Amino acid sequence: MDAASERLIAIGDVHGCVHALDALLKEIAPSSSDRLVFLGDLIDQGRDSAAVLNRLIELRRQCQVVLIQGNHEEMLFSARESEKALRYWEDCGGVYTLNSYKFGAGLDVIPPEHWGLLSTCIPYYETDSFILTHANYDPNLPMNLQESHHLRWGLFEPDEMHRHTSGKTVVVGHTEQRDCEILDLGFAICIDTACWRHGWLTALELNLRTLWQASRWGLLREAEEPTHKGKLPQLAR
Repeated sequence: MDAASERLIAIGDVHGCVHALDALLKEIAPSSSDRLVFLGDLIDQGRDSAAVLNRLIELRRQCQVVLIQGNHEEMLFSARESEKALRYWEDCGGVYTLNSYKFGAGLDVIPPEHWGLLSTCIPYYETDSFILTHANYDPNLPMNLQESHHLRWGLFEPDEMHRHTSGKTVVVGHTEQRDCEILDLGFAICIDTACWRHGWLTALELNLRTLWQASRWGLLREAEEPTHKGKLPQLAR
């Protein structure tokens, strides 16, 4: 397979929106040469977290899948450690994750294969041209020296952002763009477009800048609609 046919696709915060994910995957039609990098927060807030994790297990048989750990995955694992952490996670949308397995369920309802899938999440993914992580980054530190809290919890504040020391373009999620538009600073891009609220789940092919977006109801965004505040092209159709 030649390099031109290999796609590197970043997918923003799914948050349990399986219909949006299914719509994107149908349009993307991933093949074995494609690498799909999920930027974290696969679970919580939306209604179908269990179905999202099942879909990712299936997707791994179809293409290369990389999972970045978001703060919601971090909270889920912490929830196993104490009652206080469990209640905190539930208040942050975890109750919807549990209900996606069985209404009123506890952590014991989450099957081993889902724990196993989430345990493969990594803090960041780096290529020759791009860095992908969940939330933010320290521009002055190489990625292997970044603080985990910054990678998973830091906010993407445009006026405070700077190019990473590597010169690579950084792609993140986490900070919801409440106008539901991608925020492209050129050297850094935020693609959390608030799917679980009222926006879109965004997928972005990084080399050619092909863009796909779908609502939580599984409706694709029309090509004539505005899609971003920066330099990205219009939606691919």
